[in-house]
Formats: sequence, C-alpha cells, structure tokens
Amino acid sequence: MLKALLRKNKTFVSAYYKGRFIAAAFLHNILHIERFFLYMKVLPYTMVEYERVANVYEIARLVEKKSLKGAFVECGVWKGGTTGVMAYVADKANSKRKVWLFDSFEGLPEPTLEDGLLAKTYSGERNSGKLVSIQKCVGALEDVKKLFFSVLKLNPENIYIGKGWFQDTLPKEKQNVGPIALLRLDADWYESTKCALDNLYDNVVPGGYVLIDDYGHWEGCKKAVDEFLAKRNIVANLQKIDYAGVYFQK
Repeated sequence: MLKALLRKNKTFVSAYYKGRFIAAAFLHNILHIERFFLYMKVLPYTMVEYERVANVYEIARLVEKKSLKGAFVECGVWKGGTTGVMAYVADKANSKRKVWLFDSFEGLPEPTLEDGLLAKTYSGERNSGKLVSIQKCVGALEDVKKLFFSVLKLNPENIYIGKGWFQDTLPKEKQNVGPIALLRLDADWYESTKCALDNLYDNVVPGGYVLIDDYGHWEGCKKAVDEFLAKRNIVANLQKIDYAGVYFQK
C-alpha cells in the first residue's frame, strides 16, 4: 500500500524521503550539532539518502586524518550535495585540497542496452546511448555554485568544475586532476560509469577510496564496475553502505 502510494505521488515521495533523512541525521548526530547542520544545509541539494551522505563525510574525514595526497573528485554531481560535504571537510581541515566536480548539468544521457529494462523504462524507451539529455536528474550549475559559495562559503580557489559529458571532459582533464584521494561515482549508467573508471581509477592513490553510488540499484552501473575490476584483476573488498551504495579502498 505504502509503496504504491509512493510511486503515484512524487510530492509525497519527496517529503517521505526528506523526513527519513532528517530523522536519521538527527538521531545519529544529536551530539554533533555542527555535522547535523551541515547535513541540513546540503539536503536540498542531494537526492542521496542519509547513509550515503554520512559515508561521504566519514571517508573524507578519514582521508584528511591519514593526510592522503590527492584531490576529492565526484562524477555525477546533480546540485552538489555530496561533493559539498567532501569540500566542506577539506575546507575545515584547511588542507587546501582540490575538489573536482564533473557533470553535464543537463541531466542523464541516454542509457544503453547494457543498462537493462529498468533504465529503458526510466528513459522513456530511449536506449541508444546518445549523449543527449533525457531530462532526468537535471541539476543546474547555478545551484551548485549557490551551495558551495553562498551556503557553505567554500574557497572557490580550491573548486574545479568540469561541465560536459564524461566522454568529453574526463580524457582532457584527468592529467590536470592528478592524484585522487577520494573518487565518488554517481554516474547511473553503464557507459558513464565505465568512462569514469577507465579515465580516473589510475589516478587514485594507494590507500585512496572509491565510492560508487548506484551499484545496488542500476544494473548497468554494477556491470561496469564488475567488468572493470575483473579486467584489471582487482580484488576489491566492496563495503556496503546501504541498498545502493558501496565503497572500497585501493
């Protein structure tokens, strides 16, 4: 009954998940008020559930504690919520760590047959893999800038934004990105996830972290990750965050 109602009423869905997020954030951070208010600030700028936002925060803090060299990078930004958490941690640590954001800021491209029936249904039967927006998950660059520079008041000198499709931006920018301490992928589709791993995984430093948002949800994302690890003979200890997200240490 509840699931049927959620599917039919998008406003109710949004309120339901925001309510769950706020309740979880409060219960887990009742003694950490600053962290709670950080989560409240980024809530309007993320579609990610509390567990994955908290995971980003903890991994970013762990990287700073270990003084790992390298940038914080996210591929698939939407309005910048989870990247904002990463950047906030770096800013508080005064590490002058660079933070890179890669997104089309036009929404998702078309999926391919590798992404399965669910993705095809989601995209309105479009599955040719064309780099054109299907008008899903559209996050405006202006919203990202508002979060980073007006709400979180981060230093713009440490923030780099790669606007465009991954296939166009990542091959050009990977050398400029340099070493990566934390790589977070929220790319949804097979080709997008594959492109991000092919171009950026080698930049991840030993001991660095790779976070994958959609591994447990989108078929194509999981397939791209599994194929990449198998091809490289990488034995990754995938740690489950929640039903969708996983992460591992290189």
